[in-house]
Amino acid sequence: MGVARLSKVTVILPRADYQEALTRLSQFEEFHRVPTEQGAFDPATEELAVRAVKLFAQTDQAVKSLSLPLSPPMLDVIFRGVSVPETVYEAERWNELLDRAESEARPLVEAVNAAVGRLSQLEKEEQDTRALSEALRSVADLPVDLGKLGQLKRMSAVVAIAEKDTLDELRNSLADLVFVAQPLSGSKVVVLVAGPVGDSGRIEKVLRTLEVSPIVLPSDLPQNPPQAFKSLVERAERLSAERQRAEEEVEKLKAAQSEKLLACREIAYIAHQMLDEVRNSGNLKRMATLSGYIPASRQREFLEKFAGWMVYAERDGHLGNPEMKVPTLIVNPKPIKPFAKVTESQGTPGKHEIDPTPIISFVFPIFFGMMFGDLGHGVVVTAFGLLLRSRSDGNLKQWGTIFTAAGLSASVFGVLFGEIFGFSLGQLVPIPAVIEIVQHAANGTSLNQAAIKPMLAIALLIGLFHITFGLSLSVYQAARAHERLELILDRIPALVLYLGGIGFGLAFIGTGYDFKGILSTQLGLVSILVATPALLIIGFGKGVATLAGKLHEDSAAMAFVQGIIEILIKIAEFVANTISYARLAILLFVHAALLLALNKIYYAYAGSPYIFVLPLVIFNILIIVFEGLMVYIQDMRLHLYEWFTKFYSGEGIPFKRILPERERIRIKWL
Repeated sequence: MGVARLSKVTVILPRADYQEALTRLSQFEEFHRVPTEQGAFDPATEELAVRAVKLFAQTDQAVKSLSLPLSPPMLDVIFRGVSVPETVYEAERWNELLDRAESEARPLVEAVNAAVGRLSQLEKEEQDTRALSEALRSVADLPVDLGKLGQLKRMSAVVAIAEKDTLDELRNSLADLVFVAQPLSGSKVVVLVAGPVGDSGRIEKVLRTLEVSPIVLPSDLPQNPPQAFKSLVERAERLSAERQRAEEEVEKLKAAQSEKLLACREIAYIAHQMLDEVRNSGNLKRMATLSGYIPASRQREFLEKFAGWMVYAERDGHLGNPEMKVPTLIVNPKPIKPFAKVTESQGTPGKHEIDPTPIISFVFPIFFGMMFGDLGHGVVVTAFGLLLRSRSDGNLKQWGTIFTAAGLSASVFGVLFGEIFGFSLGQLVPIPAVIEIVQHAANGTSLNQAAIKPMLAIALLIGLFHITFGLSLSVYQAARAHERLELILDRIPALVLYLGGIGFGLAFIGTGYDFKGILSTQLGLVSILVATPALLIIGFGKGVATLAGKLHEDSAAMAFVQGIIEILIKIAEFVANTISYARLAILLFVHAALLLALNKIYYAYAGSPYIFVLPLVIFNILIIVFEGLMVYIQDMRLHLYEWFTKFYSGEGIPFKRILPERERIRIKWL
C-alpha cells in the first residue's frame, strides 16, 4: 500500500529479436521506460510507429468529422446505464495488430470521408444557391434579358442594384450615357446604364467606386431575372432534400460504425504511444537495449519472461546514484485508490515522500461528513455514489467511491447531530442526538446557540491534530532521506514550535486570556521553555551553520535575516492554518441554517403541507448540490493548503506504463 518499491531492469538482445521483446513488454505492461541518449532507430519499429501515427490521424479525423464523443456523456452513463463496449484484438506481434486495425479502419474512414464530404458539398451548394436567390429576390420581377444585353456589339449595357442614396451621384457621373432607374422594395433601386462600347471601362470604374454591384447571372441559369430566381428556388429545394438524405446517411453510418471506429482510433493511439517510446533501440550496432523500471514485486516474473536474453536488474533501494530520477508507482487497494485524486492534485510523491492517499481516504470523508452532517442528505449522496459505481467504469467509478464514502460519513454525522433533511431525527426514531445542532420544539426551530462553541472547539482540536500529524510526517520523511541539517534546522524545530504554541494557546485560554498570568501556570511555563529553543534554531540556525561551513547560503548575514523572517512567517502560518479548521464547524451551521430556513417555510404551510412538498424536494436537491460542492471545495482546501504544505511537495515523477490506459479495447497476445 502506498509507494511501491521498484527495480531497474535492462534487457540486451539481438536486433532481430526486438519485435518479439516488444510484444513481451506489452504483455508485461508495468514498465516505465528510462529516457536514453539518442541512438539508432529500429527500422521495423520505426515503420510500425509511422503506420500507427498515420492510422491515428485518419481515424481521429473521421471521429471528429462525425462529432463522436470519445466517452459517453456522463448523464447518459449515470441515468441511462450507457456503457462502453469492449473489443478484443488478438495478435502475436504489433505488426499483426496494426494490420487488423488498418483493415477494419480503412473502409470505415473511406465511408465517413465520402459521406461527410458529400454532405459538406451539398451544404455549400445549398448555401450558395440560397445566397444567390436572396440577391435576386429584389429584381425577381425585372423583365430584362441580361443575356441579350451581353450580345450587343456596338453598345455596352449594365444592369445593377444600387442604394437610393448613391443614385444622384451615379446619374451625374454617367450623365452623358443612357441611364434608367426603377425603384425596388426598401432602399434599393435597379439601374440600367448603356453607352458606346468604348465607355465600358468607364462604366465599370464608376460602379466599382460607388460600390454598386452589377447583376451577373451564372451561365447555367436563365439570363432573365424572374426565370433565374424561380430556377434558383427550385434548385435550393432540391439541394435541401438531398442534404437531408445525406444527413440521414451520416447518422446511419454514425450509429452503425461509431464503436468500431472509436476502437480503431484507440488502438492506433496506443500503438503510436508505445512504439514511439521504444523505437530508440540504443547505440549498439547489432544489439538492442531496453531499460526501465518495474515493480520490485514482479522482478522474478520479468526475469522469467525475458529469460532468453541478457537481463540486468537492481533494486531501487540499491541504486548507486542518489541523483537518479526514479519514478513513483502508487499502489493502493481499490477502496482507497479513488482518493489518489486528492493526492494527484498536488503532484506525485517524491522519492522519499510517503503516499498520503491512505490517510486521505480516512480523513477526507470525515471532514466532508462533519460539514455536511444530515442523515437524509447523506443517504442521497450515498445513493448517488452507489449508482455512479454500478453504472460506470474507470474515472467515474472512482468518483462514485468518493461520493459513497462522503455520503456515508454525512449520514453518520447526521445521526450524531439528530438531523434528517433538517427535521429532527428523534421524531422518527428514538435515537438521541449526541450534539444537537438545531433545537426542535413545539413552538418552532432554531439553531442551538449552546452548540456553537463546542463545535468550534472540536473543529480547532481536529485542526491541531491534523497539522501536528503533517509536521510529524515532515520529520519522518527528512529522517528517511537522511537530511540531517534539514531535520535539525527546520523540520524538528517547526514541530516543536507548533507543539509549544498549542500549549501556550491552551494556557492563554485557561488564564482567561491574560498574558501576564501565563507564566504562573505550569503548562504556559513549559510551553515557553519548549518553544524558545525552537524559535532560536529557526531564527539563527542557518546563519550559524553557514558560518561553520555546514550550509552554503549566499552569506551568513542574509541567512540570519531570512531566519528572522522565517520565524514571523511560521508563527503567522501556524495560527492562520489552525484557525482555518474552524470552517468544519462554520459550514456545518451554514448547512443547518439553510435547511432551517427552508423548513420554517414548510411549517408556515402546516395547515396544508402538501402544497409545499414539491418545493421542499426541489430546494433540498439544490442545497445538496450547491452546499455539497462548497463543502467539497473546503475539504480540498484543508488538505491542500493547511495539511499538504507541512510535509508534501509532490515533485515526483509519475510511473508511466508502457501501454496507456485502455477504455474500449483489450489486447490478447497469442
